[in-house]
Amino acid sequence: MPLSWTSKRPLQLFRAALIKHRLIEEGAKVVIGLSGGADSLCLAYLLAGYNLRHNKGWELFAVHINPGFATWNSARVERACKKIGVPCLVRQLDVPAQLQTRNQNPCFVCGRARRKALFQTASELGCRTVALGHHLEDVNETFLMNLLFNSAGSTILPRQSLFHGALNVVRPLYYLDKLMITNLLRQAGLRPVRNRCPYEGKSSRILLRRFLARLYQQDRRIQTNLFWGIHNLRPEYLPGPVQTSAEPVGSD
Repeated sequence: MPLSWTSKRPLQLFRAALIKHRLIEEGAKVVIGLSGGADSLCLAYLLAGYNLRHNKGWELFAVHINPGFATWNSARVERACKKIGVPCLVRQLDVPAQLQTRNQNPCFVCGRARRKALFQTASELGCRTVALGHHLEDVNETFLMNLLFNSAGSTILPRQSLFHGALNVVRPLYYLDKLMITNLLRQAGLRPVRNRCPYEGKSSRILLRRFLARLYQQDRRIQTNLFWGIHNLRPEYLPGPVQTSAEPVGSD
């Protein structure tokens, strides 16, 4: 598929994240966590194009985790990967069966199972780098989620080392917002795959996302002010740490 590199601003931000945070080394084997939604699809598209354009020698694998919900369609995700030119591996889970035996939050159970399957697949493929499609708004949401529900001022990072350095999670869309992502996909002629989770309407993150969307509509500056405010915390005006049993959350 021909790649269009006419949208300068989002591509500059994508490149800035890659270079500034040294996200992916040349010749690396990279697993792309691909749900098929706009964010992960855009990530696969941009990584494939950048790899081709700049001769990075990356070996890219899109890994799609099918949680096993009745309406889930992995075939459409595989077709989208084929259009981009990235091989797609599908891992099948049975999250509904797990939910029947556990009295836990469905989003927590599903998210943990999908992450475990993704990381295991990366290990099996010999990949030390896992790329995820989290973007600027995910950073904002995760910060507020941790602050409101876990009493912790933390969020996701552009690069995070896990398992004592055995695995690096990278987020090349870190500086892009949702509007940039949807515009890039439209220009590329790619349609996101909408696999609906039966529990998504009950998620605290969805409620927070809708609240933030209303704020962003009232004043677009709030979106970037929150993002850069997280990166501009002033310790001299913040109280010191206290002992707490709460654990910070990530972004699924």
